[in-house]
Amino acid sequence: MSHFNPNQHFDVESWRDRQIAQRTKDALAARDAAFAEKHADTPLRELALYLARCARTLRHSPAPCEVDGGAFIEQRFGSWDAALEMARLRPPAKEPKLKDTARYKREKAVQEPLFYEESARKKKAKRAKAAARHAAQQSRLEEKKRLEQEKKEARDTAARQCEVEKAAEAAEQEVSC
Repeated sequence: MSHFNPNQHFDVESWRDRQIAQRTKDALAARDAAFAEKHADTPLRELALYLARCARTLRHSPAPCEVDGGAFIEQRFGSWDAALEMARLRPPAKEPKLKDTARYKREKAVQEPLFYEESARKKKAKRAKAAARHAAQQSRLEEKKRLEQEKKEARDTAARQCEVEKAAEAAEQEVSC
């Protein structure tokens, strides 16, 4: 049994926004993983300097979600406060939500056109596939019509031949009588 509610309409904008948000989160997670892999052997002092550079760029002490590799850095130092202390930064007043960070907004600006491009490419491929299927179906129908026409012509030829033979027999019988 279907769970379709006829009174509920599909919200395309909401779906699109969720898709873009998921793409953005996935891209940020991939960047975090790449950061962790690249800096697995980086000394803590260099990671602290990285945090200080991020703080200068952001103009405030960063939260883990505001920098690439934040969770990795937190794990390496044991806590985020320890990382900030080594970078000589104050703990942030409050930790922003990921969606409110500049990092997220920049990545979303990259992912949104990619999403539209991918959607357009999928639509184009779907249309091409449908056109090919339609062309194949038309070809099969034309072949079927051609075969039916050939059968009809063969039947007509056989019928005419049969009439000619009957006429010839009738003429032969008239001559012999």
